[in-house]
Amino acid sequence: MNSTLSALRKSTPPPVADDPRWARIVARDKTADGHLWYSVLTTGVYCRPSCASRTANPKNVQLHDTLESAKATGFRPCKRCNPDGPSIEAEN
Repeated sequence: MNSTLSALRKSTPPPVADDPRWARIVARDKTADGHLWYSVLTTGVYCRPSCASRTANPKNVQLHDTLESAKATGFRPCKRCNPDGPSIEAEN
């Protein structure tokens, strides 16, 4: 039984809230754009770190190092931050 519990602990990724990239998302760090994306299970979207949307519950978030990884979730791109192209702010 102990070996099963150890195997589960090793295979379970650390919580998103413990990842240093999460702090960049909470801070809406524009310098992280293009280096990090995140998807939100409850909304079905993926965003850039500087997205102005309400901060998601970290339990519902998955972090991605590439845009391709974020797209692979099958979620749609956020309409607010436009993670596939220039941000709406940049277009103004």
